[in-house]
Amino acid sequence: MDSSSLLLGVLSMIGVRLPVLIALCVGLVWVVGAPRDAARSGALAGLVLLLVANLGGVVANVVPLWMVSSGDFTAISAMSAVLGGVQFVLSLLSAFGIVLVIWALVRVLRQRPPLPPAAGR
Repeated sequence: MDSSSLLLGVLSMIGVRLPVLIALCVGLVWVVGAPRDAARSGALAGLVLLLVANLGGVVANVVPLWMVSSGDFTAISAMSAVLGGVQFVLSLLSAFGIVLVIWALVRVLRQRPPLPPAAGR
């Protein structure tokens, strides 16, 4: 595997995750503009955790490609357990980020006044 195939593999991994990365960045921009309160802080923390987990997943997937391109096949088998642990930690970060975003949404929704009854019902 030469450097151009490694670069192509990295770009394809980033391309696959690009829609999620864009959505997380848009969410961050929207939340940063919201009034400061606990829900905003929770949403920001959740979105940052999701972004870190997503970017960490890219890096964790690039490491085996880089090892193959450098010809270090023995290190790949030794690193499989470590990379499995890294993927588990990234999944935990992602889950905690989702919980924080949902907590912020529920907190804001519970603070809204109830809607008046619709006419004609």
